[in-house]
Amino acid sequence: RRPRRAEPHIAVMVIGTTIGGAPWFVWVVIFFAVIGISFAGALLQQLDEIPPIMRACWRLSLTSFMLTPLAIIDYIKWKDENKVKMRELKTWGIIVASALVLAIHFAGWVASLDLTSLAHSLLFTTSHPLLILIGSAIFVRRPTKLEIIGAIVGLVGAGITLIDIKDDKEVTAEGDALAFLGAAMIVFHIAAGKTLRYWMPTFVYAFPVTFLAAAFLAIFSVMFNEGAAVFGWATSSKVGWFVLLAFVSGIVGHTGFNFALGYVSPIVVSISTTLEPVVGTFLGWILYDSSVPGLWTILGGPLLLVGIFCVILGSERAIQNNNDAEHCITNQVDEELVQQQIAV
Repeated sequence: RRPRRAEPHIAVMVIGTTIGGAPWFVWVVIFFAVIGISFAGALLQQLDEIPPIMRACWRLSLTSFMLTPLAIIDYIKWKDENKVKMRELKTWGIIVASALVLAIHFAGWVASLDLTSLAHSLLFTTSHPLLILIGSAIFVRRPTKLEIIGAIVGLVGAGITLIDIKDDKEVTAEGDALAFLGAAMIVFHIAAGKTLRYWMPTFVYAFPVTFLAAAFLAIFSVMFNEGAAVFGWATSSKVGWFVLLAFVSGIVGHTGFNFALGYVSPIVVSISTTLEPVVGTFLGWILYDSSVPGLWTILGGPLLLVGIFCVILGSERAIQNNNDAEHCITNQVDEELVQQQIAV
């Protein structure tokens, strides 16, 4: 029997073997999942002897290999009537589009790690909830007061962090712009896959998208004359680090969040993923002696994260305050989109 999903709230009391309405081990999984996704940026920044686009290609290539058995299991369990849709041209058009924007996301993000600080790269890459809110406000619905406040606070925080461009030699406008490009591409990635995640299992969707994104990155690497071999990871002295990266970030991190979605609200997972800039910067400092964020980043970064939290909370409340059939469906889709976002 599937455990009942907990309502979104902050758990502060332990009763028996549950915390906040979910089994205690689920929170342990979420803890390690946050560590897993946060580890990626710190490690990728240290592997800078490999060109950035090919670095991203190797990461997704190995992740796609690890997703293969999970996709096969998902496919076997899948209802036969939905498998027919996999052969439709429209389905594969959306998969290819989703893979393309995912490839651009990884190319921009990993390149930003070489051009700006780890903190700035992670902060701007995880700012996509603000962009989703803007798109939603234009095309879907009026934002709630909490969402508006969150957007304003987040944008002010982002503006404050940018002051470090002139004060911190490690921070550059080009690097921050590439990180922001990565955030924008995640928005399109979610939009591209929205129709598929209504009926397609998580890993059946994630595998082809990840594999094709790796293929696109290989093409991009050739276009930018990076001069690295697509399967160079197999003979590279750094192969162990890339395998670790794919496993810790892709399996422990993203698969851990997918597991947690069976027990907690999607908003818990969404907020957990936005901890990546804080945890990732700390891991980079502890493990790899990355630089401490500049003064303006320390002041503006928390504002940006608080703004993102407010946007996520405001969006969840907007869904909960509408009990008609349309918004009941939207609430279910909210979970599906979180699964899609964390699948790779």
